[in-house]
Amino acid sequence: MRTWLRLLMVVCLCLWAGVGATQDAPLSPAEMLAQMGEGADEIEAAISAGELSEARIKYLLAELEGGRQAMFNIGSNAETQLAPLLAQLRALGDPPEEGTEPEGIAAVRARLNASIDEIGTVARRAEQGQARVVALIDRLNKLRLERFREVLLRRGPSPLLPERVENTVIAAIGLYEQMKFEMQVRLASDDAMLSLVDRLALPVVLALLALFVGVWVRRWLVRRLQRAVTPDATRGTLVGVAAGITFARLLLPAAAILLVVQGLIYSGLAGPTAELFLRATTAGALIVVAAFALGGTYFAPGTGDIRLSTLDDRGARNAQRWLVALAIVVALDRMLVEAGETAGVLIDALAVTNAAILILGGIALWRFAQASNLGKAPVEEDEDVSALEDPDESPTPGALPISIAMRILRVSVRVVAVAAPMLALAGYYGASRFVFYPLLYSGALIGLCVLIYQVVRETTSALRGDPKVRAPGETRGLGVAPVLTAFILSIAAMPVLALIWGATPTDLGAAWSRMIEGFPVGETVVSPVDFVMFIIVFVIGYMLTKGLQGVMRRSVLPLTRLDTGARSAIVSGLGYVGVAIAALISISTTGVDLSNLAIVAGALSVGIGFGLQNIVNNFVSGIILLIERPIKVGDWVEIAGVHGTVQQVNVRSTEIQTFDRSSMFVPNADLIAGTVTNWTHSNNHGRIIVGVSVAYGTDAREVEKVLLEVAQNHPMLMRRPAPYVIFTNFGADGLDFEIRGVLRDVNWILNVGSDLRFEIYKRLGEVGVEIPFAQRDIHIKNASELGAALRGEPVKADEPPQVSDDTPVAPPPRGEGPDADGDGDGGVR
Repeated sequence: MRTWLRLLMVVCLCLWAGVGATQDAPLSPAEMLAQMGEGADEIEAAISAGELSEARIKYLLAELEGGRQAMFNIGSNAETQLAPLLAQLRALGDPPEEGTEPEGIAAVRARLNASIDEIGTVARRAEQGQARVVALIDRLNKLRLERFREVLLRRGPSPLLPERVENTVIAAIGLYEQMKFEMQVRLASDDAMLSLVDRLALPVVLALLALFVGVWVRRWLVRRLQRAVTPDATRGTLVGVAAGITFARLLLPAAAILLVVQGLIYSGLAGPTAELFLRATTAGALIVVAAFALGGTYFAPGTGDIRLSTLDDRGARNAQRWLVALAIVVALDRMLVEAGETAGVLIDALAVTNAAILILGGIALWRFAQASNLGKAPVEEDEDVSALEDPDESPTPGALPISIAMRILRVSVRVVAVAAPMLALAGYYGASRFVFYPLLYSGALIGLCVLIYQVVRETTSALRGDPKVRAPGETRGLGVAPVLTAFILSIAAMPVLALIWGATPTDLGAAWSRMIEGFPVGETVVSPVDFVMFIIVFVIGYMLTKGLQGVMRRSVLPLTRLDTGARSAIVSGLGYVGVAIAALISISTTGVDLSNLAIVAGALSVGIGFGLQNIVNNFVSGIILLIERPIKVGDWVEIAGVHGTVQQVNVRSTEIQTFDRSSMFVPNADLIAGTVTNWTHSNNHGRIIVGVSVAYGTDAREVEKVLLEVAQNHPMLMRRPAPYVIFTNFGADGLDFEIRGVLRDVNWILNVGSDLRFEIYKRLGEVGVEIPFAQRDIHIKNASELGAALRGEPVKADEPPQVSDDTPVAPPPRGEGPDADGDGDGGVR
């Protein structure tokens, strides 16, 4: 038994080996290029013959694009294989000019040269093949453009001619007879022996189920959700209600329509023609349902609390009505015109039907633009409209370009609403359709993107707990999610818009391939993918750096004995190093040779020599501030007579918040080269001096005792060194004393000084010590002449009236008069 099993295994292995041997071996790159060249020859001959249909042109474009991509891959692989071979050849060095080199080295050199020549030939042939394929693609695209121009500018008889209307009626009757004949054939066929009742049983049941789901359940669910819209409902509740109503209006009717269609198809009554129109009708019905549901979400007629638009109830109702009318126009076009083209209906019938539908579409588009205020800037309910209409108010930056764009949009929509029906009536069948429907589909796509953006914005606001109504004059940031959503939607909408306006999937694939491959700029190949990769890697590195800074700031550094300034310096240094490393890694990821940065560094040094000295000086000074730390975050500094607290040491300047709560930005070079007073550099201790004057005749020792008690009793004055009182001078108005002491925290110097003065004033008043005030005596010379001048009498020119203000004098201590010296001059010297 085992022997038979072994023989069977040997036979199976032989058969497998034989089958494997009969399979075709993979083609070499040279053979693949040869086959692609033969295919290019055939395509070039077909183009020269000029017998290519539109479908054939699209197929050939797809084939050529695939061939171009394959040639690009072959060339890239060849370049990758050449790199190590060239490196090995460079390692061998140049052959000796005189004599012979060793046989082994010569053999290696010959083998390397042969491989390099073979692979280089493949690379050059791939490059030449790509150029040829690109030229063929350009020829086919030009041919497509010429065909498109012919269709667009081709003019037929006007649909208003009686014979065309008659042909349309005949075509409709013919379609009806054809569908009726196909149904009779199916009923009479041998493989369909079911009775009509058996065929209609399932469609009727499904229709009843669709009626129950699409009408009754939908209406019940919408009413239940609308009951939750109360005046005290939160923004989150309103967003949930809007989402629920949208899904109820969209999914349930769509499911009902699909149930009915599947029942009709399952019955087997519809022939090929009827099934074609049935599927077109299904697509049109789904378009109408989507327009009704999504438009009801944005305009929300009758439910202002969940409305996303800025229209009132009447405007929202009209806009919703005409939006559904536009959807019905699109549905009719798919049901009658597009399905008719597929079914082979005569052009006369298609032209008449197209003209009738475009007339309805133009009316609906015009009225929708009016009802929805299309092209007009929305005004929020809490904005002051009078302020917007004030001609003296300066416009918001960017408002003028947006206003111009909105006006162009409004005018363009109205022009299309009029031009499309006129072109259809004039006989331009292709031009009328190209003018109307791509614009309509583009507007639908942009509206869908706006709706998604608004939903994300409202959801983000609900999650943040923002109120439903914004206070007048209040502005609020969008947040990351809405901005990111808008960016993603903009990128995703671009290829869809290209498809709407005539591009093919092959064109998009070619554009994507060329974007990945890059495009040459001089001797450098620039690839948008590399740029995106650079941004992604740099953002990841930046986020990791910020995360490390946060961990160090909140978790690690607080456990050390470092002060606040040292912690801030370490965190800032980590930020600089992390950003630099992230930039280097992102540059290396894109494949840029870092050695080329030497050229940039040389150019940068020239720029520094001409105009960037101050920037580099401030940058280096900032690094010195972080390392030497003469000032740090939280210090109280005085710069040019301005006091403030250091908030942040940046790359170029240092931010200082003054005691007036204003921010002052000082260049770092000024802090290094200038004079800066740091009141809290090593500690928060600081001296306070409070001056006091008492009247002459007061007991100086009693004053000293009172002042010393006041200073010693204040808790902010340190006991060591203890506060003391000095007798500074005999002043012009009294005896001058000073309290000098060291504060525990110099930041409280104003408060402590105020407390001490309050207490000193109180205690000196209790002991009867008088605080003097300055007295002044004014003496007027030549009073008679001054009186004459005031009365208007003539005054001698050599004796004008004079007024003098004598120097201040101390109050007489012992009741002495102003003329105490007895010289009769009244004490004036």
